[in-house]
Amino acid sequence: MYFIPYKANEFLENSFFQVPKELFVNPYYTDLSLASKVLYGLLLDRLSLSIKNKWTDKDGDIYIIFARKEAQEKLNLSDKTVTKAFKELKNKKLIHEIRTGFKKNNIIYVGKINHVKMYQS
Repeated sequence: MYFIPYKANEFLENSFFQVPKELFVNPYYTDLSLASKVLYGLLLDRLSLSIKNKWTDKDGDIYIIFARKEAQEKLNLSDKTVTKAFKELKNKKLIHEIRTGFKKNNIIYVGKINHVKMYQS
């Protein structure tokens, strides 16, 4: 395999997942695993699909459907690691899941980052 640099007209051809910087610098979130932080970025990205599909509840809250298996494939991680990542996000109140039944995908609400005071004045 060899190195292929971008040309001037190609730099916008990629789309990117965004992971909030605060997950890396806010003391409340720094103990999250890297898998959890990247998973959160994937879940945020999935919100745009939910908006397009008009997946909102009676209160107007957006929800997503994102299978654990899909997360495993996208992140190239084991079931155990992905399950742990979801649990970490749930413990930090970054997601809320509603079980929909046996062998069905959960409904996931993606929570906003809690902007706690990071530095003392």
